Amino acid sequence: MSQPIVRTVTPAGTDAPAFRIRRARRGDAEAMALLLRELGYPQGTDQQTVHWVVSHPEIEIFVAGDPQDKPVGMLSFSHRPQLRLRGRVATIDELVVTETWRRRGVGRALIKQILERCKVLSARQLQLVSPMAITPEARNFYTACGFSEIDAGVFRHVETEGRH
Repeated sequence: MSQPIVRTVTPAGTDAPAFRIRRARRGDAEAMALLLRELGYPQGTDQQTVHWVVSHPEIEIFVAGDPQDKPVGMLSFSHRPQLRLRGRVATIDELVVTETWRRRGVGRALIKQILERCKVLSARQLQLVSPMAITPEARNFYTACGFSEIDAGVFRHVETEGRH
């Protein structure tokens, strides 16, 4: 695995406390489950899945930790080669900041981290997967971060949905 990435961010022009952006660790499983529930996934995640995902070579998870290093936000993204792009495509799969830490630059810092990783990976495209019921605030945030909404035409195979 590459060197650990840790960045301390002090929100400019605010009295908000600094936070750190770092790679997720196996010990973050409980906090990640809470964040996923807050994002609207009631089952969150479990320890086994976190262990599997954090060690997967084509998935990276970054967390924003408060001054006590408790995760207050997370972003997971996957990257893989794609034929039609003749290169790598990256996808932000989950992005969530706990409510009490929103509007403090955490989400932007997480996206900035991924944009830097995309440069290192020579990704030709960065996509963001968002829930169908996206809020106007989230839509404005994504647009302000440089994303444009497209008609993706995402379909899911019904019989594979929710398999255990």
